[in-house]
Amino acid sequence: MQNQDETIKTTPESSNDDQLNKNSTQAGPAEGNPPAAPPEEMGEKPEKPAKPARKGKGRGRKIGLGLAAFLVIVLLGGAVGYAWAIYERVQTEQTMISTAVYDQFLLGIVNMERGEYELARQRFEYILLLDPEHSEAAALLIEALTHLGETASIPTPRPIPTAAPTLDMRGQEEIFSSALAYRDSQDWNSLIAALDNLRLADSTYKTIEVDGLYYIAYRNRGMQRIGTEGNLEGGIFDLTRAEAFGPLDVEANNFRTWAEKYQTGISFWGLDWNQVLVYFNDLAISAPYLSDSSYLTSLNRQATAQVELFTQYLVTAGYRFTQGKFCDAYDLYNEASIYIALDASQLHNFEISKNQCLGIPPTQAPEDTPAP
Repeated sequence: MQNQDETIKTTPESSNDDQLNKNSTQAGPAEGNPPAAPPEEMGEKPEKPAKPARKGKGRGRKIGLGLAAFLVIVLLGGAVGYAWAIYERVQTEQTMISTAVYDQFLLGIVNMERGEYELARQRFEYILLLDPEHSEAAALLIEALTHLGETASIPTPRPIPTAAPTLDMRGQEEIFSSALAYRDSQDWNSLIAALDNLRLADSTYKTIEVDGLYYIAYRNRGMQRIGTEGNLEGGIFDLTRAEAFGPLDVEANNFRTWAEKYQTGISFWGLDWNQVLVYFNDLAISAPYLSDSSYLTSLNRQATAQVELFTQYLVTAGYRFTQGKFCDAYDLYNEASIYIALDASQLHNFEISKNQCLGIPPTQAPEDTPAP
């Protein structure tokens, strides 16, 4: 009993002490007692506050990814467009080649019928260059070559060697005086020969004056060769040599341009009349009486090319008509009829092609009215 009483007595006291300790802790340190040391002095590191997330960095990444995707799309689109352009160009080239092969084949047949075997040979060789598998062109080429082998070939004359200019051992002053006399008499060949001798004797003698005389000689001889002699190639050569000594004047430059156009135009002669007319239609206006050694003027060349071209139009129109391509045949007949008179058969086909293409019903002959 005594122990129980003691326990009862001590229990309230312990409770009071605990309450006092709590109150003292909440109230802070008592007077005279030192404050607790900060965490740094006790060896503990305080936790740093977390930095807020940077919104701008994430936004920049999104913009960069968007730009990269856009560039990829643009590059892919450009690659696809480029590939498609190449495809279209290849298709166009193949169409042009097939058309050229067809037209040249027809013209080659016409040349064979006319006995123009050399032109036929050139056409069939051109076809085989574009289409090596064209068996019909190969067979006709063999036939053309056979005919050419039976034709007597005209021997090519050997060029006459030109003697080198004889060195003139006279003094430079005398040669120069002779050159001036040749200039005054417009003897351009002798003037050029004298200047060559002078340069061989002394290349430093009156360089400026000699260069000026060379310019005059080559310029005027070139004009003479083109304008009156029909030696276009030689005239082009002379004017080009003159240009090495000084710029050509407008007239000389025009002469050289006309001669070059004439030469280019006849390079298509018998092969492509459209190209011939491209050059001679212009020359018929700017230099109508220009001619080469054949004495065929630009006007003559233009007229001949027109007849040949529209004759081919009629041949092609006939083939188009037999194929049932009436609009093509109508266009060719219509254009050829402007320059060439059509015969009865061609007029008949022309009329049928026109009716079929334009949808015009054929005209019927009026029926005979019976007599009463």
